[in-house]
Amino acid sequence: MAEIATLQHHEDSLEVVWSDGVVSRYPWLWLRDHAHDADTMHPLTGQRQLFTARVPRALRGLSTDVSDGALHVTWDMLEPTTVLPIEFLATYRHPRVARVAVDVPVTLWKAASITTPTVAHDLVMNTDAGLAHWLTTTLQYGFCIVTGTPPTVESTAALLRRVGYVRETIFGGVWEFQADLAKADTAYTTLELRGHTDGTYSNDAPGCQLLHCLEFNGDGGDSTLVDGFAIARRMEAEHPDEFETLSTVTVPGHYIGDGSHLLATRPVFRHDHTGRLAQVSFNNYDRAPFMLEESDMLAFYDALRVFEELANDPSMQWRHVLQPGEALLLDNWRVLHGRAAYSGLRRMCGGYLNREDVESRLRSCR
Repeated sequence: MAEIATLQHHEDSLEVVWSDGVVSRYPWLWLRDHAHDADTMHPLTGQRQLFTARVPRALRGLSTDVSDGALHVTWDMLEPTTVLPIEFLATYRHPRVARVAVDVPVTLWKAASITTPTVAHDLVMNTDAGLAHWLTTTLQYGFCIVTGTPPTVESTAALLRRVGYVRETIFGGVWEFQADLAKADTAYTTLELRGHTDGTYSNDAPGCQLLHCLEFNGDGGDSTLVDGFAIARRMEAEHPDEFETLSTVTVPGHYIGDGSHLLATRPVFRHDHTGRLAQVSFNNYDRAPFMLEESDMLAFYDALRVFEELANDPSMQWRHVLQPGEALLLDNWRVLHGRAAYSGLRRMCGGYLNREDVESRLRSCR
């Protein structure tokens, strides 16, 4: 870790020159606001106790020094001495717009480049290293299979709860399904399911989904996955106008049935406040009617055609017949999942996890 080389006072900030040559400017108010003393930050909860608005705007540092691995600031007004760990200051030495997503490098893929990522069930359930590997791999590639999972609903639920609490939806918490139309959803049939993401009718779509095959006695039924981020990258390079359309037109999704009428809207390619692609949201089955001006509506259909052709191109698809004991965790904000038509008995179970809970668990077990 870099060390502090020199300190210099300015009117509104403290200039820190680091041992590797980086120069940082910390506003005096920022230093006071982020003090680590018990009166400013609660020692158990880590919550800020300071009434920030009551800190004088004209507050300035009177003296500063570095000792015992911390910066000590004495103020020119009646404020307690501020102590800030050097490690904490180093974390924020480069100004940037706040981002909270877990920093996992993303590997884009297509059929020819992907090798099925797997991790053993015992490692996930019994070690933090195994759990961290599972979640990191899922965010890197968009999916990962936990092999050797006992083919029961109870074991599937335990796997989900190893990450966090199971998200409740119109389908329940941990759900079990087969082709019986118990819900108003094509998943409860034997028909082909083209690639889609779940929860386009939810304001906050599930972050991850776990699918576990409990029993299969039949033909067909290949599970399919497509890297939605790879589609986005390709469209941005080859079809920039259509990429822009899917990044700006908000598309409504709905679920009508089982006593519910859910409705939400967002672009197919949702970017965060830094401009980074954060989510791919697409479900042609659940797309609700909407009408734009003629030229905009036709541009949307042109973009939709490009997207769906890529999503259903075999060269972009991972295909695999899930077997009992293979629990597939997929990133529902990135990967489109589908299923080939099948005959016979296919019994599945699974559940949803919120995105923030997946990221929280990964931060805590790394």
